[in-house]
Order: sequence, then C-alpha cells, then structure tokens
Amino acid sequence: MASNTATTAPRLRRGRPLIAAVAVEIVLIAITIALFASMPDPNPVLDMVIPPLALLLFIPAGYWTANGTTAPVLNGFVAGLWGIVLYVALTLIANGAVADFDLESSVRPAYLLAHGLKVVGGVIGGWLVARKLAD
Repeated sequence: MASNTATTAPRLRRGRPLIAAVAVEIVLIAITIALFASMPDPNPVLDMVIPPLALLLFIPAGYWTANGTTAPVLNGFVAGLWGIVLYVALTLIANGAVADFDLESSVRPAYLLAHGLKVVGGVIGGWLVARKLAD
C-alpha cells in the first residue's frame, strides 16, 4: 500500500529549522572570529563578507529544512527567522556578559541587511524544494 506524501509529510518542522540556523550561525561566527583575529580593523571586511555569506549559507539550510514537507517555503522562512533570533539572543548575552562589548556594532546596516538575507536565503532554499516537488 503506497502512502500519500501530502498526507504523511509534516507541514512545519520543529527541529530542523533550528538545527539549520544554529549550524549556519556557527559558521558565520567562526568566520567573524577568524577575521577579527587576522586583521587590525575587520569591520569593513565583515560588512562586505557577512551579508552575502548569510544569503549563500541559508539557501542550503532552507533547502534541508524544507525537504520532505508540504510547506517548503514556510519552512525555509522559519529557518531564516531562527537565524535572526539566535543572533539577537547571542548579542544580548554578549552585551550582558562581556565588559567591553559594543552593542552598536551589532546593529550596523550591514548586519541588518544580513538578517534580511538570512530569511531570503531560507525562502530560496524552500522555493527550490517547492520547484522540485512541482516537477
């Protein structure tokens, strides 16, 4: 007896979007740390590197999150939202825990753009899954 994918596939995943966002945020943080360790003033480079990387890394994250669901674009969107939530949470934790933490550096225009691109990347990943399902 064959099962109908539309009735057995979940509409919205609970764990995958969070796992995907954590993985991407770890990569973005590792790149940020590497740039801070290797340059006297990494902020201009970070402003150019982090936004496109956020987009590019959240496309496969959104794809993986959305694969096997009945609402792939929604799942990709949620993965991008989790990326924003994680960044905000880490920023607030750092603001309270690190004495010389500069909160203003975390809300620069490039980082705000990166947050929007996280969602766009997740949605693109979900859209790619939806396109694959439509074929």
